[in-house]
Amino acid sequence: MASTSSRIAFRRSPSISAYWASSCRSGMRMKASSRSLPEASSRGCPNGLGGALCWATSVVPGTTGTATVAIVTSTAMVATRAMVATNLQRRRMRSRDDMAGPHGKGRTGVVMRSYLGPRTLVCVGVRPVRSANTRKEQVMHSTARKSRPRAAVVRLLLLVVALIGSPPCAAFATQVAPGQDAWFGLSLPPGLQPHASPAIIGDRGPVPAMVPAGEEGHRELEGARIQHDLETIVGFSRASRELHEIGGGQLWGRITGFPSGAATVTWAAEQFRAAGIAEVALQSFDQAVDESFWLPLRWEVRLIANPVFGARSQDVVFETAMPLSPSEIPGGSLTAPLVFVGTASPAELVHIDVAGKVAIQHVRPQAHTVFERSPTVARAQDLMSRGAVAVLTVIDQPGNGRARDFSNCGGPCFNLGGRDGLFLERVMDAAADAGTLDQLSVRLSLETERRSGLSAVNGVAVIRGSDSQEAIVLNAHADGWFDAAGDNADGLSVLLALARHFAKPENRPERTLVFVASAGHHSPGMNGPRSFVAMNPELVASSVLVFNIEHVAQRNLSRARSLFDDGYREYIADSGEAPIVAGITNRSPFLEDLIRRGVERYGINFVSGASTMASGEGGGYRSLGVPIVTAMQAPPLYHTSGEVLETISTPGLERMARFLAFFVREVDAAPLREIDP
Repeated sequence: MASTSSRIAFRRSPSISAYWASSCRSGMRMKASSRSLPEASSRGCPNGLGGALCWATSVVPGTTGTATVAIVTSTAMVATRAMVATNLQRRRMRSRDDMAGPHGKGRTGVVMRSYLGPRTLVCVGVRPVRSANTRKEQVMHSTARKSRPRAAVVRLLLLVVALIGSPPCAAFATQVAPGQDAWFGLSLPPGLQPHASPAIIGDRGPVPAMVPAGEEGHRELEGARIQHDLETIVGFSRASRELHEIGGGQLWGRITGFPSGAATVTWAAEQFRAAGIAEVALQSFDQAVDESFWLPLRWEVRLIANPVFGARSQDVVFETAMPLSPSEIPGGSLTAPLVFVGTASPAELVHIDVAGKVAIQHVRPQAHTVFERSPTVARAQDLMSRGAVAVLTVIDQPGNGRARDFSNCGGPCFNLGGRDGLFLERVMDAAADAGTLDQLSVRLSLETERRSGLSAVNGVAVIRGSDSQEAIVLNAHADGWFDAAGDNADGLSVLLALARHFAKPENRPERTLVFVASAGHHSPGMNGPRSFVAMNPELVASSVLVFNIEHVAQRNLSRARSLFDDGYREYIADSGEAPIVAGITNRSPFLEDLIRRGVERYGINFVSGASTMASGEGGGYRSLGVPIVTAMQAPPLYHTSGEVLETISTPGLERMARFLAFFVREVDAAPLREIDP
């Protein structure tokens, strides 16, 4: 709720660091204060509030009005709002900036201050109402100032805030005078929420893991133990963001070719050694000489304000915007009008001229974005060939996050999160109704670099079997975009649990087991499996099977009955894990039967049909000519910033670890003719 007659700012006190934020979705500019910065918060006072006190002071011209107070917790982004009708004659304050009006006197206002608990932010907005009798009201102000202490206002505000709950600060958009609404009165999008779940994670946890008789003693396979490793692995990603490993920190992860990727694999190798495995190696390799790694360093997608969209409209920066490889913008930025193309099908485009415009296409993934990759990229390329200067792809996914997919679109391309996209599409609808759509434009800016000459590392552990003539390879990649809890921190943590299990003397296998903490496959020219195969000819020559563990314990999400305050559909986790595809490249009946038994014995949520899929890491092992078995989910958070710890099922980690231990034991004891008939 920004205007020339109403200001809001957080007061600053000694030893308090101030940070500018736009935390109320009404668009108000605020200064947030923090005494301690223990961790980064997703919204609210930037960089976290910890136990700090955060307060607001609003100085508003006029003598009567409606005050709006909202308290927003920065971790859960849950807010309560209280509408308090208050007589502004109770307070008068002269500020250094505003004590003199145009003629040097007579500007009155209200002071509202609230001292709050840990990690909270106060957003205060006021709609001033002019009085017809200024002189009389000034006298009343003077009397009220003497008789009514400030504490009364504080108590009143805190009491009402404590009693009344409603959606966050976006409601401020309805408090302005008719015809003055910013952006047609639409609620502004919430911004990016790093490290926060984009879905509802309720109190009903996942179904507990099934532990068959005789397996109770395998404590190393328990979910809580594996969860500890999962948290450590995700911690490498969070450090990447905090340290701005890539550019300004808008992109983060466990990135092969950079310190975060190497640190993750090095730590995994240390876990192999700690488990008692004697043969552990870190195997370094260089990026292919003909490859380069495109990286976005800094970027912005800014919707340009215009009074025709509402007098109080201000530019909106879409924080979930994600540039896609290999986008480049000559000169670093461009400004162009917008055109909505729906799904960009030929039937739609026959009616639409995209030349010289930024095209907005809409994608509703049926599961993860891989399933939409081919048609989405092809349609973006078609839009560019028709003269579009850029493409923005709105992706209907849980919450409002960044998604790194749909690359190679033929020009500058960005993805937008669901709630950012909803706001943009509604603005376009409202502008079309108002006859002002031709005045709507967007500014794109992008700074990139290409890196070559990088290096990466695989972590390899070998447990020699009593018959070391044959080997089983177990692989999980360590790299991932953003927090990457499900791609593939869950798979890597399960791999470590299996290494601890089979490192015990009582669990020693007959065939040799090879554990590969792979550098992964996300960084061009640095493929972990292919490098492992090239660097270990004797081991791979003796292999009889490869099992790739990739995306295995994410909770299942579905659309909820509830909506966000802007009308976007929420998602909610249920009591199980997302469906898991079991790909078996040779369709071995013996291996297929192990999958069926895994469902019965451990409750694994495998899909009901067979598959020969070997996606992800599997492709790097195809040259071996042995069966490749892949366990892989296809959840909606794939390659998004919403893939956080809370979306992983702890019992699901245990389910998968126990099943894989069973699977390896059965394969270890089976004759080769059954494994690969």
